[in-house]
Amino acid sequence: MGSLLKSKNVKNAGWIIGEQIFQMLVSFVIGIISARYLGPSNYGALNYTASFVVFFTSVASLGMHGVVVKKLIVNPEQEGLYLGSSMIFRVVSSLISSVLILLMVYILDIGDVLKVYLAGLQSIQLVFQAVNILDAWFQRHLKAKFVSLAKMLACIVVSCYKVYLLVAAKSVVWFAFSNSLTSIIIAVVLFLIYRKQGGQRFSYSFDVGREVLCESWHFIISGLMVAIYGQIGKIIVGQYMDDMDVGFYTMAGSLCAMWLFIPIAIINSMQPTIIEYKHQGNEMLYSLRLHQLYSLLIWLCILVSVVVWIVGEYIVLFLYGEEYMPAVAPLQILIWSEVFSVLGTARGIWILSESKNKYVKYYLAIGAVFSVILNFILIPKYGIIGASIVTVLTQIVTSMIAPLFFKATRIHTKIIIDSFLLKWFFDKNKVLK
Repeated sequence: MGSLLKSKNVKNAGWIIGEQIFQMLVSFVIGIISARYLGPSNYGALNYTASFVVFFTSVASLGMHGVVVKKLIVNPEQEGLYLGSSMIFRVVSSLISSVLILLMVYILDIGDVLKVYLAGLQSIQLVFQAVNILDAWFQRHLKAKFVSLAKMLACIVVSCYKVYLLVAAKSVVWFAFSNSLTSIIIAVVLFLIYRKQGGQRFSYSFDVGREVLCESWHFIISGLMVAIYGQIGKIIVGQYMDDMDVGFYTMAGSLCAMWLFIPIAIINSMQPTIIEYKHQGNEMLYSLRLHQLYSLLIWLCILVSVVVWIVGEYIVLFLYGEEYMPAVAPLQILIWSEVFSVLGTARGIWILSESKNKYVKYYLAIGAVFSVILNFILIPKYGIIGASIVTVLTQIVTSMIAPLFFKATRIHTKIIIDSFLLKWFFDKNKVLK
């Protein structure tokens, strides 16, 4: 029975990883073609307004996903009640967030009607993303393949939609609706599959929704902090520079992220084993595998960063064309942020194993404050180069420096340094001790 459960978990994770790789590859190819068609200015305007939507996504989702999974496990007879109540709360939050997005864009970009339209069309997705709370039900019942299939179907349909827009030479407004179309398709497919799989009928209780919300507040804060230091640079660039600069900066960031499915797959594959060693009390193997994972990720990211630094100009020229060459310098800087970003993701294994979850929101808050202050200082002077530098420094602060502020987590920075120096290889006994 145990081996069967383990097999189901492996297959469940396999569907998730496969879907992510599929989406990343398809979206990357279509994204390149779309960026070439739209040009830096329209591409920048599209991504500038999208940054507001991403910023409010954590607020609109209310950080409920993990809490709802737990509630479904503890209260299987009330699945419909928890899902329905959470969904209603998220719909209301999404509607409020959409209105706030439109107000912010209207106030910050007075007279720019196009950006208000772009923001409005992209904010539609927030309401339909409320239905994605059903993902918790599929995850709870180890049926992630249905969610993965829904997302892959949406990716294919939206990619075809974008190809049509390219062939028909449609305006940027049509492209703005593509993200919302993705969320609409996923929501409809998940709802239909949920009903076909025999999911309970939805019901609603304000008290139940409030119960879930009260347990989710720290996830909302964490998500908001991530959104701040992830999107604030793009927003400030849009305020101090022009849409073309946003386009160059966004394109550089997209190129940096195109290969991240590899380290993420490595992290996902090693996570169960490392956590299991900790659970079994095998501290030596737990420490060794953790150091080995960090070393592998650090040096893999450094290798990729060096390659991109050297051939970044040719990559941009080949994929995006001469028009996007101003993105080369930001690309050569931003790629180094992935070293620390990946370490931040891998840190989740250590956080879970050592039960240090409460510190994550503090790391993110420190990173968010640092990012906002430094972006306002450097972007007016150095433009997208300044924004790129801030991104790298913010990732360093969040992954390496923030843990030093707390006695219980200082050891993690030492683990990273020892892994970088390969101490587990040259002086294994000292590291494990």
